[in-house]
Amino acid sequence: MKRILSVVLAVVMAFAVMVPGFAAAGNCTCGETPTVYVAALGSGSVILDEGTENERVLFRPETEDILKILLPVVPAAVQLVATKDYDKFGDVLIDCVNEAFGMLALDGDGNSDPRVTSEQFHPDTAEHGGDRSYYFGYDFRMDPVETARKLHAYLDEVAELTGHDDVKIRASSMGGVVMMSYIRLYGTKNIETIIFQNCPLLGTAVAGELFNGLFEINKDALVRYAECALPALEMDFLSAVLYALVEALDAAGVFDALLGMVDGLIVNLKDRVFDECLIPIFGTLPGIWSFVPDEYYESGKEFMKLDPTTQAGLIAKLDFYHYEVQGKAEQLLRGAQADGTNIYIVAGYNMQRTPLVSAYMETSDGTVDTKYASCGATCDPIGSQLPEDYTQARFNDIDYISPDRMIDASTCMLPECTWFVKDMLHSTTHDGHGVFYDTLFASEEQLTVFDMEEYPQFMQNDTINQTFYPVAELSNPIEDSFNMLETIPSFLNFAKLVTVVLETIVDFVFKNLVTAL
Repeated sequence: MKRILSVVLAVVMAFAVMVPGFAAAGNCTCGETPTVYVAALGSGSVILDEGTENERVLFRPETEDILKILLPVVPAAVQLVATKDYDKFGDVLIDCVNEAFGMLALDGDGNSDPRVTSEQFHPDTAEHGGDRSYYFGYDFRMDPVETARKLHAYLDEVAELTGHDDVKIRASSMGGVVMMSYIRLYGTKNIETIIFQNCPLLGTAVAGELFNGLFEINKDALVRYAECALPALEMDFLSAVLYALVEALDAAGVFDALLGMVDGLIVNLKDRVFDECLIPIFGTLPGIWSFVPDEYYESGKEFMKLDPTTQAGLIAKLDFYHYEVQGKAEQLLRGAQADGTNIYIVAGYNMQRTPLVSAYMETSDGTVDTKYASCGATCDPIGSQLPEDYTQARFNDIDYISPDRMIDASTCMLPECTWFVKDMLHSTTHDGHGVFYDTLFASEEQLTVFDMEEYPQFMQNDTINQTFYPVAELSNPIEDSFNMLETIPSFLNFAKLVTVVLETIVDFVFKNLVTAL
């Protein structure tokens, strides 16, 4: 009798344990579709010798580890100033970079060294809806098509855990590359909505130009790049102080002097750094290759010295993504819409792009060029406007030109559902973005840039009040700066207004002085 009772008790206990699993795997009737965040580059740690005493994070590495590895560069730099022996300095620099990042390199088939592994992501709760979302990270080095297969398995786990067949997706930065690969492989049958935020859907100029050896550092671009990052700081007063400091250092010629030294490094070491560091490491990473725009791709393969014999497998992966995913972006996006998935694209602009390449004047979100993130917008260089006589390229019956005349959205692949946020730093969001995205997610129908008065196609980012407002027309620098300060009162905007006024006065005095002489 005791034996029978024990068996019955065991069965009851086993059933009790399994009930939550059955409940989650069934059909959930909460009415809240789970949201999955497909994260940006660096979302998953890359680890060397995981689980051993030699374990080390290769990406993103701990600051102390990087400092320890790069420490020999300091005395070498001091010696360089004294001796001008660039080759000797190059030996130290290249050895340090290879020690820090060399193990990131993939083999000729695009596979990782077995000693190098990456963080794995799995959904671990059935709770969803509201402000809760699932986080999918990945190894940025790998073929985004392979990562898309892992995302597919992840979404299956979410479905089983939550009892929902459908999901909503927000993809940020490189997450958009993964998501486009997913669409190419699996379509969007069980995806209600996809929001692409600051995604290099057609690449980035910095990747394209670096992979073609077009390296350049411009002083004005470097100063703007530093200043564009300041609004992301949480302390407004500190941002204003740093802005004033950067302007003062620039006026004193400090940046010119520093870049003079950097120019010497570029002239003497550029080829060695490419041949001994960048090509052997980053030239083998399909994830980074996915950022290369079409106009740079084939020449980039030649410059990066890809070997058709020893790297045939890697090249096949690169070609598939480039020609079957990036090259068919419009077909994939329109196909997703035709299948009932709502598609939204959000691109930042008016931010200085990474100042490392000759395309430094391309307007961007600080990382991804606006024309690539928006899938084709016509953009004037940063700080300038489309000519007064400029005619909108397409759809002349609908106004797709920004009020500040910096963007013509008519040339986008999906102009009717592509938003532009002025002064939005790459993938840096606030509560206002959350409200905007929730509005998009809440709609069962595809919304357009004309459907919501509070969210026009061109919006000014307000990091102080964590909201957006419509982009305004531009007039002259002083009036524009004053209007910005009036709309977004902040120490930083006050510092910018003062700087513009002082620069205008100095220019006026200098021009009149030259005329008098």
